[in-house]
Amino acid sequence: MIRIQFKEAVDFSMDWNLFLSWIPLLVAFLVDVTVKRFGKLPKWVGFWSIIWLLFFPNAPYMITDLLHISVNMGSDLTWHDIIMLFYYAEVSLFNGLVSLYWMHRCWQKTFTNTTGNVLLAISLPMAGFGIYLGRIRRWNSWDIIHNPKELLSAVWQSLTDRTALVLSLEFGLLLSMLYLVLWMLLRFRVRHINE
Repeated sequence: MIRIQFKEAVDFSMDWNLFLSWIPLLVAFLVDVTVKRFGKLPKWVGFWSIIWLLFFPNAPYMITDLLHISVNMGSDLTWHDIIMLFYYAEVSLFNGLVSLYWMHRCWQKTFTNTTGNVLLAISLPMAGFGIYLGRIRRWNSWDIIHNPKELLSAVWQSLTDRTALVLSLEFGLLLSMLYLVLWMLLRFRVRHINE
């Protein structure tokens, strides 16, 4: 709205990216509610975990949209753009972290604590790899349906790409630290309520 007010160009790709960040949250919510209501459903949880993992990188991906910040101190829109990009990235990242928390909880309830932790540890660098495919290689989640052969070829080629490996680990580590903070806050809250 502010960009329209200033008669500046509006980039609606941010809205699309924000929309995509809600998909893993909705999938995780569906799985969490189902597991709470019906108990252990390993095939159900396994199927939806794959769907979730295909869309999960869309949420932390918006961190990389911060590269679009262009600083022009003479422009009234500079601070607006910084706040808007940060807002989108923050909401998207929060969607991803909450969805990760719900999936982690479901994996632990459905399988074992160890299996849940292993799935968590695997999903973090895989999300980093998904971010690499999206930001660097310019693929998206929908390409699994639209261009599966080309996408699988790009994935295969990327497995030996040093940049892909480094970014996957870096984003995985970043998500690990952010998830750890969320997990500790939620655990502290639960313990505090129970006292």
